[in-house]
Amino acid sequence: MEKFAHIIIIGAGPAGLYFASKCEKDHKDYLVLEASDAYGGQLPRLYPEKDIVDIEGIDVIKSKDYIAKLLKEVNANKILLNTKAIDIVPGKKVLIKTTKGDFSCDYLVIATGLGLSTPRPLGVNNENDVTNIVYKLDDFKSLANKRVAVFGGGDSALDWAKHLSELSDHISLIHRRTEFRGNADTIKDCKNLHVYLPYVPDHIDVENNKAISITIREVVEEGKTPKFTTIPVDLILVNYGNIAEVSTFPFEKDGAFIKVDNRFSVSNNIFVIGDVASYKNKKRRIQPSINEAEVVYKFID
Repeated sequence: MEKFAHIIIIGAGPAGLYFASKCEKDHKDYLVLEASDAYGGQLPRLYPEKDIVDIEGIDVIKSKDYIAKLLKEVNANKILLNTKAIDIVPGKKVLIKTTKGDFSCDYLVIATGLGLSTPRPLGVNNENDVTNIVYKLDDFKSLANKRVAVFGGGDSALDWAKHLSELSDHISLIHRRTEFRGNADTIKDCKNLHVYLPYVPDHIDVENNKAISITIREVVEEGKTPKFTTIPVDLILVNYGNIAEVSTFPFEKDGAFIKVDNRFSVSNNIFVIGDVASYKNKKRRIQPSINEAEVVYKFID
């Protein structure tokens, strides 16, 4: 027999948890279905130390602390982990088929973000066997005075490089282009940071399943000879983004995302918020997700 709740939220990332916190505050009947075995989505898993600066009413908060804050505002018993939505059947009562059985609801809120994902690899020899190549950081302090090579050009890579350079004089930031995708102002005052543009990884030297150095190769025009630089390392930190498994279900797609109208809906009782939603001028950040949640919640309420 299918389980019923007035409101079902798919996804326990920041958008889903924020929506759940509003339901909890107003004593709504709700359930959250989360495909993975943990709360918070990608933020605490991949970027726990990342500073979030765009939430109204909060100056700066680390991503792991923001998720912890949201969790305090919801009932953990109403979040079902390891419950992956497989299919959605629209109707007056929405049917959600999952790996843990069927659920139904009056209103469905899809907040699956970028879905389940795996980090993009560095792309060097023996990468899977090397224990000091990592794709997230749980703790900066343990890397004081360590030699760390950070690969990537987005905001997270720049944030990591900035924080690490405050703890060590041996931090290198390597990006394949001449310009960063993220905000370069993040590292403009980092005097001890060694920046290599445009470079890509070439190969690593390994001892006892640990990389002791990484050689990077300059990106040059065809026919020109690139420069090679070898960097001694204690840790290699990779931020090339993620290979996402975005769930769009049976709804209209816009690329890898779900196309929504100006109410962030795909039907009268199915709504989409957060990174998985697509509309004109969509920004995939925390505050826009909160704004979307507010609009949807007001409509349902």
